[in-house]
Amino acid sequence: MTVTQPLTGSLATGLYWHAGEPGLALADPGSSERWLPLRPGATVGWRLAGPRRCTGVWLADSRRRRFCPHRADVPQAGGAAQCAACAAADPGRRLARDQTLDRRTFGVYLAWFGPELVKVGITAADRGIDRLAEQGALAFTWLAHGPHPAARAAEQAATAAGVPDRIGRKAKVAGWSQPADPDMRREQLAVVHGRLAGTINLSPPMQTLPCRVHDLCGRYGLTGTPLVPTTEVSAAGDGSVLAGTLTYLIGRNAILHTIQEALLADLRLLSGWTLTLHTGPARGLQLAPRHPAGSHHAAGQDTLF
Repeated sequence: MTVTQPLTGSLATGLYWHAGEPGLALADPGSSERWLPLRPGATVGWRLAGPRRCTGVWLADSRRRRFCPHRADVPQAGGAAQCAACAAADPGRRLARDQTLDRRTFGVYLAWFGPELVKVGITAADRGIDRLAEQGALAFTWLAHGPHPAARAAEQAATAAGVPDRIGRKAKVAGWSQPADPDMRREQLAVVHGRLAGTINLSPPMQTLPCRVHDLCGRYGLTGTPLVPTTEVSAAGDGSVLAGTLTYLIGRNAILHTIQEALLADLRLLSGWTLTLHTGPARGLQLAPRHPAGSHHAAGQDTLF
């Protein structure tokens, strides 16, 4: 994936973290995928044009995207932008369902998302922190490294020992609004790491790793008192404009300052749309109010201009 500036009429294929930095992946039919770095403090403006298209599948072994051969339309709502055929063939989804074997070395990690919110998971070791950053983990530590089957078995053993392998987005957003202090993050990860290291089987071929906490808050811009937006972008469509100043980039989410207010936006909503640069204010976005716990109210949705 090459770094570039956005071209007029580029298909957004997703927000990803690469080498510890966030960026928007862009492509044109028949071309290679390009990567637009994003940074807290940057001003952005994108107009979405439809129809919304399937983004194909990412092939991790060759580090390239295989575009949907049918250029299939996908629903406008939601963060997923894959047709049924591409979703079924996606190597990442097949790996998550244990339907394929990956020969890379995998790391078993413990990730912290908020007070008492620690999950276990696995990621290919060659991805470094990128998988953790894409999930919006505020801090993490490795538990062990090893081949994929053994790493998956260790993850399942940790789940059986009471550590969840999933934390919902609402809980994550609530954690981002109150990231606590680094000492709390380190202490809670150390407690879970110590408990699992002493109770689950991490014998060879797994290599047990000591608890060394990596804090990711600075990468998201969460270095001071976090801004807690009261409004979230719940949907976008043909002709919508997402524009503002990126205050924070957390996982695949952004908190933007617009002319009107601060907005929380899941940038996966951009996937599958053709983007063009736009210099005006945000408009045409479906908005939903948030209460402090980070959940939505179905009633009272509005449209930003």
